[in-house]
Amino acid sequence: MSTIHFDKLSMYERIGEPVSLGIPFAEGRLTDPGQFGICNDGTDIAVQTDVTARWDDGSIKWLMTHFLADLPGNRAHDLTFATDGSISAPVPDQRTTVRQRGDIYTIDTGVLAVDVGIGTDLFKAIRVNDTEWFGANTSFGITDAEGGSYLAHIDGITILESGPVRSLVECAGKHVGDAGALFDVRVLVEAWAGKPFVRLDYQFINREKAASVDVAEIALKFAASGAGAVRCATGEGYYRTDIKEGANARLLDAETIVFQSVEHVLETFYGDFWADWCDAEKGVCITPFQAHQNFPKGIAVGEDGVDLDIYPASQDPVKVLQGVAKTHRMQFYFHTSAMSLDDVVVQSLQFQYPDIGILSESWYREANVWENLFPENKNWDIEASIINMADGRNQGLGMMHWGDGPDHGYTQQGRGKGELVWTNNEYDFPHAMFLLYAKTGERRFRDVACVAAQHWIDVDFCHYSDDPLKMGGQPIHTAGHVTGSVTPSHEWTEGLLDYYHMTGKREAREKAISIADNMIRHLESPKFARAGGQQARETGWAMRGLIAVYIETKEEKYLDACRSIAEQFIAWKEKWGAFLAPYTAHTLVRVPFMISIAINALHRYYAATGDGRIPPLIVAEMGDLLDHCVMPDGRFFYKELPSLQRRAGGPREMEALCHAYEHSGDKRFLEQAERMMKSMRPGGSRSGKRIVKDLVGDTVLFDGSGPKSFASFYVPFMSSYKILSDENCLT
Repeated sequence: MSTIHFDKLSMYERIGEPVSLGIPFAEGRLTDPGQFGICNDGTDIAVQTDVTARWDDGSIKWLMTHFLADLPGNRAHDLTFATDGSISAPVPDQRTTVRQRGDIYTIDTGVLAVDVGIGTDLFKAIRVNDTEWFGANTSFGITDAEGGSYLAHIDGITILESGPVRSLVECAGKHVGDAGALFDVRVLVEAWAGKPFVRLDYQFINREKAASVDVAEIALKFAASGAGAVRCATGEGYYRTDIKEGANARLLDAETIVFQSVEHVLETFYGDFWADWCDAEKGVCITPFQAHQNFPKGIAVGEDGVDLDIYPASQDPVKVLQGVAKTHRMQFYFHTSAMSLDDVVVQSLQFQYPDIGILSESWYREANVWENLFPENKNWDIEASIINMADGRNQGLGMMHWGDGPDHGYTQQGRGKGELVWTNNEYDFPHAMFLLYAKTGERRFRDVACVAAQHWIDVDFCHYSDDPLKMGGQPIHTAGHVTGSVTPSHEWTEGLLDYYHMTGKREAREKAISIADNMIRHLESPKFARAGGQQARETGWAMRGLIAVYIETKEEKYLDACRSIAEQFIAWKEKWGAFLAPYTAHTLVRVPFMISIAINALHRYYAATGDGRIPPLIVAEMGDLLDHCVMPDGRFFYKELPSLQRRAGGPREMEALCHAYEHSGDKRFLEQAERMMKSMRPGGSRSGKRIVKDLVGDTVLFDGSGPKSFASFYVPFMSSYKILSDENCLT
């Protein structure tokens, strides 16, 4: 049996705490999800499973699990799981279901029943223990800068999951008003067996023809009528929750965030923010998830119900650019009048800071679902410096920026014309963070990866454009996230697929496939018709992203595109003797880091296809780099021109050298990688990050290195670290 670990977290015992966990399996380990089970202190527990990927032999590669865990207060806890059928998966006493009657879909947890349907009221009725508590009362609305008002109108509902442990329903439509329609809307309604709450993901999507839309307000209104006296309260706090009773309102704006002294890793936790309405019989607490991080936010409560200001009207209008979306998550916790405000705080904080199931490093290593970045012979100075580097990145807070960070180099080059240039998950920051989490088991790295991936899905993805080469792609690092173009050298897919398999977020897989399709459209354009017509990284990164989606989907079009790229690289080598690419109008140059990106992609292509022409190509090209691009001091130059021979060799070149060694056994590749490893080891076991934050435009920036620094470093560095460790070269 293997274990699922839960860190010490809440001081209170949690009974039936909802947990979603994606579990990878080595090829052949599990063939039938019915053989999987989880045990808690000798008691088999209910588990709902979904196979999200299979190996070529048909066995399960990734299994999404949803279960309810009893967790003790104030201490860590482990569950066990088995894959041989020795642990059963009983049906929970109270199960969740979804039933359809015409246009009404009833989501029932056994305690709570919520009717959702077509129209502008998302909830048509809410019942607790078969007693109606609230009628049609929940609506989302947008007001533009000209005063036009638009309510979210649901016109399509899809059941994605229907119990027994968790149910998930997708509601889709548009915001409509007297002036027409504005922004698409998508709402996921999530419910858990035996629980008195539902959780919503509300997403607006700008697919308008205009380049941008100025939005004055985005709001959720929950109307309520009371029996007898009404108790109202709000809560906010970044250490202890401050409770304010009576009808009142709160605002989280830039000034609030700048002057709060928060020491948490903000992707894991910042603070509490909620409003509670309760009469003599019934009550509801509405908690927006990570409200501080997604400022500005407001909340108000009075006798008529709760207003959640997703974007408060008191702020200057926000410019929502074409193609951008944004998801806001929230919890509606229904309770009786007997629930104290102190208990409201506990339930709100449990939503803000949930328990997470953690698998061991050895489990991920043996599952072998990623590249092998799990050295068993560890160098602890290297290990410490990797952690420090990961923790030292910057963070941009604010509704459109949370989950991304700016790059100071790009900004100072003037690429943003005076504005911050956002990295847009360049070099696949989520993939690096998910791998670091798998290696360390330190929860904050998973949280960082999830927040970045959700931002990628929403903001760093083009949901609409008239340009087919931009539509459905990932814009390059730029001001405003989506003002730049799309090119295959700045598109990635692996981190999105990780997010899907680790959390079950279907939209992540959809976006990865869309980005791969966008790459194919680019590759079919005249720009990419000629070998050597562009830098090697252009098609190198495309190959890497396409291979990942091919492995995910097994659709031949993605492999066909990779074959074309491979043929182009082979022809390129034959014609020029190296991956020479145009620079000035009269030069063809070697660029070691770009060539190494191509080599690392070709290695992954070979692993997926077994194309025997690829290993000799890798060895020959890396031999050429050693012959022509290493300076007398043993370091690679940046680019092959006298004006650009500053030293710039990094982990991408080191990984490519290690792959050349794997394919040839030639020690000179390993020796060069070892020299580079010694020169680039970050600085020892120092820990901590100096918090520097400031208001820059519409973001509060927690400063540090941009996410690109770690994203470009981690995977190639760890690939090299693993090989050098195996060869006993880390002294």
